[in-house]
Amino acid sequence: MNQGKFLLATLAASALRLARRRDESRRGTRVLMYHDINEHDMVSDIYSIPLLSFTRGLAALSEWATSIGHTFVAFTATPQPGLAVTFDDGYKSTLQLAAPIFAEHEIPFHVFVTKSYTEQNNDRYLSHVDIRTLSQMPLATLGVHGVSHRHFSQLEESSLRQELNDSRAWLEQIIGKPVTSLSYPHGDFTPRVSDVVAECGFTAAACSNAGTFTDVSQSLQIPRVDIWSCDSPKSTVAKARGDWDLLLP
Repeated sequence: MNQGKFLLATLAASALRLARRRDESRRGTRVLMYHDINEHDMVSDIYSIPLLSFTRGLAALSEWATSIGHTFVAFTATPQPGLAVTFDDGYKSTLQLAAPIFAEHEIPFHVFVTKSYTEQNNDRYLSHVDIRTLSQMPLATLGVHGVSHRHFSQLEESSLRQELNDSRAWLEQIIGKPVTSLSYPHGDFTPRVSDVVAECGFTAAACSNAGTFTDVSQSLQIPRVDIWSCDSPKSTVAKARGDWDLLLP
């Protein structure tokens, strides 16, 4: 999204806020979706947020949540009012930059790791040691994001089952804990995919559709709100509140 479109969307979100005057996080869990954090103030990649923007956005969320009695909650298969924080792909910045901030503010967070990214030995992504370190942090929990980051709906059932089982077995071996959550790569899922996910033993699956997690019937298609590099503290809070839901996919 370019700056012009973002500004127009911001204005539209403000208008929707005035029309609706509803705080979605009172109804259920508002799950925020992050990806990467950078230390170079770069905003060219919509999914890589400058550290200062991330810090200010989180501070604004904390202040807003405190002011109206909301809390940050863990990402689980059961909805509860509040805000949950997730990260997709398994970037190293999750451990190096985000984790210390979450520890300072006592905010739980959930990281979905992609096996193939880790196996590339690319410094941008978490290593096996990093993943194990994260798993030992009291506020961090982990799930899988597939083996190869392929679209699940495009896979034959046997390939899909292998993708799910291999990614889970791989992560469980690293952290020594059961893994029951996943994030759909590219947010791509269908009823068929969700059925296979359930049959493979997963109890919580996050998608990329905007909305509020209000009922356990959504546990295999948990909606999330995408936070971008161009988001300000104000727009971050507006997204958490639900102002942007009609403007997002």
